[in-house]
Amino acid sequence: MNNEMPICDFGLHAGEPYTKLPASFLNWMVEINHDKSQLAKQELMRREDAVFAACANAKNS
Repeated sequence: MNNEMPICDFGLHAGEPYTKLPASFLNWMVEINHDKSQLAKQELMRREDAVFAACANAKNS
């Protein structure tokens, strides 16, 4: 597993890790098929997985 956090290198959020970017910005990247849209998709999926895991843990508690 790669522990290196990708950093946004353009626009208003330049210098911020993808884990800190607003979902609206990530969705925009995907919608316009930005060169780095794959990084945005990965981060959105990571967040979705975290929500599902939290819900499953809460249900099992």
